[in-house]
Amino acid sequence: MQVIFLTLVVVSNLFFQPQTTPEVSTDNICAPVETSSPTLQYPVNQTKSFLEEDDFYNQLDRTIYEEYNHAAFSIRQKILFKDVPDVAHAFHLKTNHANDRMDLSNHTFIHPNRQVYFLASFYQHDQEEFHKFVVIDAETNTLLLGGSHYHH
Repeated sequence: MQVIFLTLVVVSNLFFQPQTTPEVSTDNICAPVETSSPTLQYPVNQTKSFLEEDDFYNQLDRTIYEEYNHAAFSIRQKILFKDVPDVAHAFHLKTNHANDRMDLSNHTFIHPNRQVYFLASFYQHDQEEFHKFVVIDAETNTLLLGGSHYHH
C-alpha cells in the first residue's frame, strides 16, 4: 500500500504544474488489499464527523494534492465512496472532458458508505487543458484514488 501511495504521489507531482507533453490520460486506482479476514479494510463511517471540505484542503499536504494555480474550476466535496463515480462524472461534464464512468467494482475493501473527500481541479491555458482528481479517505487521510489528464 505504501508503494502504491508513493507512486501516486510521484506521478501526481508530475501533473501539478502545467507541462507541455503529448496527450496523456491516467487513472491510478489503488488495488484491493488481500486479507485473510472477511472484514473491510475501510468499514462504514457514515455517522462520524470529519472536517469540512475547505478545512481539510487547507491542512492537506500539498505533495499529495494541490489545486492548479488560476484553476478555471475546482471541486472540494466530502461524499460517500459510492458517490465517487457520479461526482467524477459531473466534474468531467462541467469541464467538457469526455471520460468513461468510473468503475468501483474492484474496490470491495471499501464500504460504499465510507466518507471520503473528492478533490478535483481543472486548468485551461490557450489550447491546453489539465484535469486532476484525488479521493482521500476522511478518517485515515489515505489516498484511495487519483488521476490526471492533459489535452492539447
